[in-house]
Amino acid sequence: MLAPSRSEAPAPPIHAETYAARKHAFSATPGENGRISTDDVAVALRGVIGERPISFSHLPLSWNGASWPFRHPLDFLGSDGGGGIGAGPGIAVGAALALKGSGRLPVAVCGDGDFLMGATAIWTATHYRIPLLLIVANNRSYYNDEVHQERVARMRNRPVENKWIGQRIAAPDVDLAAIARAQGAQGWGPIEGLDALAPALEQAVRAVQDGAVAVVDVHVQGGYTPAMTAALTQVGRDRG
Repeated sequence: MLAPSRSEAPAPPIHAETYAARKHAFSATPGENGRISTDDVAVALRGVIGERPISFSHLPLSWNGASWPFRHPLDFLGSDGGGGIGAGPGIAVGAALALKGSGRLPVAVCGDGDFLMGATAIWTATHYRIPLLLIVANNRSYYNDEVHQERVARMRNRPVENKWIGQRIAAPDVDLAAIARAQGAQGWGPIEGLDALAPALEQAVRAVQDGAVAVVDVHVQGGYTPAMTAALTQVGRDRG
């Protein structure tokens, strides 16, 4: 039999400003030929965010965990868990609705394949006036499948250089910022140089603080952290 509930005063609300971000030293892995890496996105975003509390509702596989330590339960709301593509925008909008009025800036970082498969969630956010910052780490590929096809090619002794077939999202590139604007959001990009990255993020953060939905399309080079790449391309009985 359950014990009777006690009458207790409601717990005081947890104010976001109580958990100010601590300074964190992290050096981004340089992109090849001057291209932007996902690490660069993290560093630029930290510089723009400063001490403001934020909540990540979605992060891509290319995200380097060392770039942004989580110090509060709401700093990162968790992954989708299933490994599927397309859930990111919907998760981002739902989380932003839950965070509305919390004092936290809702941020999602999605891959371009993920964004394209769930982009219509942006309309829901604009229709219901749900502030949200969504950054697209756009490597112009369903890159996770490229990595998978590389592993299969190695297992079957087939040409690894063909791993991109059926996975690249290029020729022509998709204008993701235009897709966002078509649904009433504000869109920036494609951002292709480091000098334009921080200014675009700063404008986008300001827009979200004013109540808008902001989508920033950042062209990043493909690739994961060495540990993630090793895990995904491992060939053996346990992953065969």
